[in-house]
Amino acid sequence: MQKIKAISYGVGVIGSMVAKTVIEKKKDWLQIVGALDIDPSKIGKDLGKVVGLDTNHNVSIQNDPEKVVKETNADIVIHTTSSYLERVAPELKRLAGCGVDIISSCEELSYPYATNRKIAEEVDNVAKENGVTILGTGINPGFLMDVLPTILTTPCIEITNVKVGRQMNAANRRIPFQKKIGAGLSPDEFRSAIRNKTISGHVGLFQSISMLADSLGWELDKIEILEPEPVVLEEKVGSSWITVERGKVAGSKQFAYGIINGKRKIEYEFRAYIGAGEEFDLVDIEGTPRVHFKSTPCINGDSGTIAMLINNIPKVIEARPGLLTMRDLTLPSAAHIQIS
Repeated sequence: MQKIKAISYGVGVIGSMVAKTVIEKKKDWLQIVGALDIDPSKIGKDLGKVVGLDTNHNVSIQNDPEKVVKETNADIVIHTTSSYLERVAPELKRLAGCGVDIISSCEELSYPYATNRKIAEEVDNVAKENGVTILGTGINPGFLMDVLPTILTTPCIEITNVKVGRQMNAANRRIPFQKKIGAGLSPDEFRSAIRNKTISGHVGLFQSISMLADSLGWELDKIEILEPEPVVLEEKVGSSWITVERGKVAGSKQFAYGIINGKRKIEYEFRAYIGAGEEFDLVDIEGTPRVHFKSTPCINGDSGTIAMLINNIPKVIEARPGLLTMRDLTLPSAAHIQIS
């Protein structure tokens, strides 16, 4: 088997985890041949050392995409720099101009035409002009709250309502995620941080609802994304990094709805807080027949995102040129998994 050659673009938390996973577990079919980052402290350093390996990987982190793509003759770039389409669009267009396929963890790129049609069309045009494929994916958005419920509607003759939920114990997640959901703040500090955008709710609810509605052929009157709310517990809880005193914020909850004729036809609920008693992913479809799916515990967000990025690489390389979504690919699955 000829190995697929990949460039790691963005050697942050997720990018480092992806690169380390590829180097340690996927070296039989996937190879990291280049690395890019804008952090001056990382440029010039060996990728293996930066991502936490005991040995060098003999790939130096650089900040010139054109140079790295040309030198490595890579097949695909694994892009992990930002959650927001407007921020990543220049990076994507620059990479596409180099003639290399791209798979990205950018949440708003998971369903880009609903995010910003003008920017999405610009990126799509550059991709098609250069004969490359671009895909945004991850565990959520990218699978759990959009692709999975879409697939689960397949056996239904009629559907009247779809409810999708995810609840996770944030104590099991990394410290940046715990900070992102406001763990340890007071309720007033949480609300102020949300208003000031120093912390955010879940990025991707709008995109996930849009994908599901479009897949069902439902024309929504509007999508309502409610402001994240603090989860405050009556007991002291903690993780390896944060202790949350009684009355402080353990995390956040957020609700979103797809509305038709004043009725909530699609309902989403996302909860992530330290001390959550049960972890689960849930899809409940009211229809004929009714479909009820619940996975306990919930799928881990970090390892799930890493797997989605890696496993979809062969499908992106085989796909038609343009800015695509998970709806445009062949049936998602693991890739080149060894039997043990």
